Amino acid sequence: MNLLSAVQHARVKLTAGNCSNAQQEARWILDQVCREFKLQDDADTVPQAAQDRLDDLVQRRINGEPLQYLLGNTEFHCLELLIGPGVLIPRPETEILVEEALRLYPGYGIVCDLCTGSGAIPLAMAKNLPQTSFMACDLSEQALHWARLNQQNNNLLNVTFFQGDLFQAFPPDAGFSLLTANPPYVSRQEYAELPPVVRDYEPELALLSGEDGLDLLRRIIREAPQHLLTDAWMLLEIGATQGNAVRELLRHDCWREVRIRKDYSGHDRIAIARKPG
Repeated sequence: MNLLSAVQHARVKLTAGNCSNAQQEARWILDQVCREFKLQDDADTVPQAAQDRLDDLVQRRINGEPLQYLLGNTEFHCLELLIGPGVLIPRPETEILVEEALRLYPGYGIVCDLCTGSGAIPLAMAKNLPQTSFMACDLSEQALHWARLNQQNNNLLNVTFFQGDLFQAFPPDAGFSLLTANPPYVSRQEYAELPPVVRDYEPELALLSGEDGLDLLRRIIREAPQHLLTDAWMLLEIGATQGNAVRELLRHDCWREVRIRKDYSGHDRIAIARKPG
């Protein structure tokens, strides 16, 4: 089997397995196998071990495993991030939060990122703000394994990762000039209705947040002010229908300049507010 027949073989299997983007996914999976086995584009034959690896990845994809986990990486903002089981796959919508946060950063102080997962948000910002210090935390040590790998892989030394529950993870005297977070925000009913590619593979801890999906958002909104410097901004990723509820939570706790930024599909996506004061 040569590379051309290998990609055709993968495409046929993916098509039979009802993968809608079979041609492109076959190419991506074969490229991954070629990297693993150091096969050149002009290779005349694919070794049996590489064929077996290709078949394994294709079958896992047919079974519903996310493509990003199979490839072991994904692109986010200006970075290539390593990812795998145990960490949420970064979504393009979260890049909107990064863009808004870079615009609102006041030019001084430490940036805090909660529920950091793969480290996507602070690492993307750190690449754009190399002189700025970042502190990021996650409850999951498994997720932080990926975050630290991504820090090393992208050589971004201005981010420090902590394991723990929200602000309890950080030094008690830490104060932040900007706060970002992509916390869990899926309700119990929404979680039950998620596509299997998400519900069966991505970590529940990074998705589910109580009956109405607002448990973590309530905590952050309530706890954040005592950890922020004067006039600091907070940016939270939220669910597609949570804009009104989150706006009311922010206003109830006297956050200022509250607004909801929609994503490119027109859904509620980023809650932005300034520290009460």
